[in-house]
Amino acid sequence: MASVLLACFDSFIGDHRQAIRQIQGGLALLETLRAERRQASLPQPEEPVEQDLIQMFTRLVIQAKSYDLAFHFPQPYVIRLTPNVGVTSPSTPGGGPPVSTNNALIPEVFASLHDGRLAWDTLCEKFMRFTEEMSAYVKMSPMNILPIELKQYGKGFDQQMEAWSSAFDPILASRMAPAKSTQEKTAIAVLKMNQIMGRILFNMTFCDSESEFDQFLPSFRDIVNLAMEVIGDEERRAAAKRCPNPDFCQHQPAHSDIFGGEYTAKHIKASFSADLGIVPPLFVVATKCRDPLTRQQAIQLLRTSSRREGMWDSELCARIGSWIASVEEEDDGVADFQRPLSSSTEASRLSIGSPSSMCSGSPAFGEDIPLGPGGNARWGSRRESSPLSPQTRTEIRLVPERKRIMVRAVEFDLQKRVATLQCGSRGLIPGMRDPRRRDTRIVW
Repeated sequence: MASVLLACFDSFIGDHRQAIRQIQGGLALLETLRAERRQASLPQPEEPVEQDLIQMFTRLVIQAKSYDLAFHFPQPYVIRLTPNVGVTSPSTPGGGPPVSTNNALIPEVFASLHDGRLAWDTLCEKFMRFTEEMSAYVKMSPMNILPIELKQYGKGFDQQMEAWSSAFDPILASRMAPAKSTQEKTAIAVLKMNQIMGRILFNMTFCDSESEFDQFLPSFRDIVNLAMEVIGDEERRAAAKRCPNPDFCQHQPAHSDIFGGEYTAKHIKASFSADLGIVPPLFVVATKCRDPLTRQQAIQLLRTSSRREGMWDSELCARIGSWIASVEEEDDGVADFQRPLSSSTEASRLSIGSPSSMCSGSPAFGEDIPLGPGGNARWGSRRESSPLSPQTRTEIRLVPERKRIMVRAVEFDLQKRVATLQCGSRGLIPGMRDPRRRDTRIVW
C-alpha cells in the first residue's frame, strides 16, 4: 500500500523517476511475498495481498510500462515484467509471474464496466509481457520492433482484443443513455480510447515503417471523437459552475483553436488523476497520425485539457506532438504525397452524436442532443459548417515516409518543466547512423 500511495504522490508532484522506483519496489515485494507462500508447502497458497490492491498495482505497472514504451527510458528506470527472461523459450511467452491474478476468459458480453476494465487490464499486462520477452530474444530488435516472423506468436492477442471490443460494444453504446451518469460515461469513453490505442500499438510492434500507421486513421479519429466527448462534458460542467451567466464570462482561451473557434475549453482547471485517461491515446494520435487536421485536433485537446494522469502530463505530450508535427510537416521544397479519401478511411466507426447517428471525423453537436447528465456537451451548434471539418475535405495530405520520425528518447523534468527530445528513423538498428535524427530542447 505504501508503494502505491508514494507512486501516486510522486506522480502528482512530477517526479516520475521516483514513482517508477516505488513501483519497482512494490513489484519486488509482491514477488517476494508470493514466493514465500509457494515455499510454505500449502495445498493452494492464497494471494498474499488483497485483490483491490493487486488491481491498483497492476494499473500502476501498466502505466509505468506505457511511459517507458513511449519515452524509452534508460536503466534503472525501466519496469521489467519478465525478471526471469532467458529461462523460458520464446514459444512459451509469459515466463515471469503475473502482476494480476485475473485470468477469466472474455465473455460474449461484459456484465459491467468493471468487468470490462479488469479484462482489459489483464490483457494489457499480458501483451506488454509478451512484447518485452520477445524483444529480449531478438538481440538487435530496434526500439521494441519485433520481426514480422514473430507475429504468429502474438496473433492470439489481436484476436483477444477483437473479442474484448465485441464484448464491450453494448456498454459503449449505453454511454449515450440519458440516465447514464457523467462519471460512468467518461469511464466508458476513456476505456475504449485506451483499447483502441493498445490495439494500434500492439499491431505496430511488428512493423518497421511509420507509414503502416496510416491504416489506423479511422481509429485515430475515434480516439479524438471520444476525447472530445470527455473534455466537452468537463467544459460544460466547469462553465456552468464558474460562469452560470455566459454573458458575463471573463475567461478567454489560452491556445489557438483548430475546431473553428467553438471548441476551446476555457473553463476547465488543471487536474490530476492517479489512473490513465485520455492523455496517452491522444499522445499516440499527436505523434503517429499523419493527417495534419486530426493530429492538430489531438494536440489542442491535450493543451486544452490541462491534466496529469499518473505520470502522463498533457502539456509535455502536447509540446512533443507539436514539435514532431512541425518537423514532419515543414516544407522542404518537394511536393507531398496526396491521397483521396475513400469510404474505408474517412468514416469513423463510433456513434458519437447520438445512439442512432454515425459521423466521420469529429462529432457534430446539434440542438437535439441533450445537455444533462450523460448527454454530450455542446461547445457550439455550427460544427457541421466549420471550414476545417473533415466532412468537407475531398482529399487528405499525408506526411511522406521520407519525412516521418519517431521518438527515440526523452529526458525531462516535469518539476522544472524542461525536456530534451531525440527523434529519428523507425526500424533503425541501434548504433547505425540515422540521417533523420533530430534533437531539441523544450521549455515551458
